[in-house]
Amino acid sequence: MNKNLIIFTDSGDTIIDESTQIYDDRGIVTEAAFIPGAGEVLRQLKEEGYRIALVADGEWESFRNVYRKNGLGYCFEEWIVSEVVGEQKPARVMFDTAMEKMGLTEADKPFIVMIGNNLKKDVAGANRYGITSVWLDWSPRYFHSVEEADWQPDYTVKTPEALKELIGVLEGKCTEKKELLRRVNDKIDRMVNAFTHILYETDDTFLKNMESHNLAGDDIARYRYWEWTQGVGLFGLWKLFCYEKKEKYLDTLKKYYDRQIAIGFPALNVNTAAPYLTMSFLAEYTGEEKYLQPCIQAAEEIMESFPRTKEGGFQHKTSDSVNEQELWDDTLYMTVLFLANMGRILNDEKMKAEAEYQFLLHDKYLCDRVTGLWYHGWSFREKNNFAGAFWGRGNCWITMAIPEFLAIQDCSEPVRRMLTNTLRAQIESLKKYQALDGMWHTLVDDEDSYVEASATCGFAYGILKAVKDDLADRSCLETAAKAAAPILDYISEDGVVNQVSYGTPMGRISRDFYREIELKPMPYGQALAILFLMEYRTIL
Repeated sequence: MNKNLIIFTDSGDTIIDESTQIYDDRGIVTEAAFIPGAGEVLRQLKEEGYRIALVADGEWESFRNVYRKNGLGYCFEEWIVSEVVGEQKPARVMFDTAMEKMGLTEADKPFIVMIGNNLKKDVAGANRYGITSVWLDWSPRYFHSVEEADWQPDYTVKTPEALKELIGVLEGKCTEKKELLRRVNDKIDRMVNAFTHILYETDDTFLKNMESHNLAGDDIARYRYWEWTQGVGLFGLWKLFCYEKKEKYLDTLKKYYDRQIAIGFPALNVNTAAPYLTMSFLAEYTGEEKYLQPCIQAAEEIMESFPRTKEGGFQHKTSDSVNEQELWDDTLYMTVLFLANMGRILNDEKMKAEAEYQFLLHDKYLCDRVTGLWYHGWSFREKNNFAGAFWGRGNCWITMAIPEFLAIQDCSEPVRRMLTNTLRAQIESLKKYQALDGMWHTLVDDEDSYVEASATCGFAYGILKAVKDDLADRSCLETAAKAAAPILDYISEDGVVNQVSYGTPMGRISRDFYREIELKPMPYGQALAILFLMEYRTIL
């Protein structure tokens, strides 16, 4: 009977005693002895039903010789050898290859353990990949002190016998993980089922306002389901499709965009740019021109005719508000990510450079240098940050946008360093202001303001992605994980995410403005919860 735990293991000084290796004149190992007890443990684990992959640096012929002579080559379901892969650990490709050959997905990561003797290669590689790391501290060779943060193993054992005992403990924990994972998956399924209804739910308040404040004067019907609220929701669904590859998600996206293509697109502004981000990924994935051409047109319009503030920032003009000479933190997520992605797809250096500049300029005027938190906006006219509020969801756009941007665009090293340090500073403040139950408040630094689900999910997802992409320390995982229990409770039986604040304009005078925003289920609430729980289940 197969076990839940899946084992990746190194060979040298993990199973085989490197000091006993005998080489031929080509430098190929011809034979070697086991570490005391290691051969028997390997055989027992195989017989008990564990799936085991050899993930090791060296020559294929060396491993073949050794395990043919000792008779335990059959214990490995797959052999992932650096000579064949072309890179050595801690390179991600070694682990990617193991996953691919064993038919594993991201959803399996909570159940994978990497065992090895080398902190720099085995442990760091596992930690960066997001799987459990076990250091077999048996050999006097190699590193014995943690020189980098990601060298810290999740578990340390001294002997193969102790490793066997630990494997049993971890297998027991897998049962608990399976139950929690079942609950998380159930909530995700329910949210996705509710998503389509919420995606096409008419925002009567917005449309009523547009009757008298439609700046472009075009057909209001085109805005009905094409705004930033839908844009964020669609991106969450796209990410879920990339994660699970379920065709029903792709079909939902295609139907949405086909519908909009048929009725026409609204005038382009910061908020109506948001749905183009997912469409650009969809165009690239499907290769269909009907999705790509509107994206090209929108990206070119952003470059050529978007209203600008002083110093060339994207003025936060929306469908119903000019917001003259104003920078808002929302802009980076709603518009600049799309521009960066089109710069990548089209290999357009001007678009790429503009995206970098917008991130740096918004950082300059919106990031508080004391706390690392972000103000909602900046006025070049008033020379201030309006009410000076550290609004929750506005801050979460940044926690999410920086890792997404750095994943999309291969930035120059100075820009990457600047944005990484900005993100780390913000995360340090988020740790400080997180409520005891794991939530964050709609005013991040005000515990008397209500806790808010969309910001909490955005923060937690952004932190998890930052750790995954090596932008933040692994110690931050605990901060993100604390948010899971309350968020799961806020998801109703019919899959609706509650405790989500409605679309929030600028609080221009008083911070109290943010306290009074009503709570209402919204597409972005669904999407941010999906993104968080999707990523959370990889660290269980």
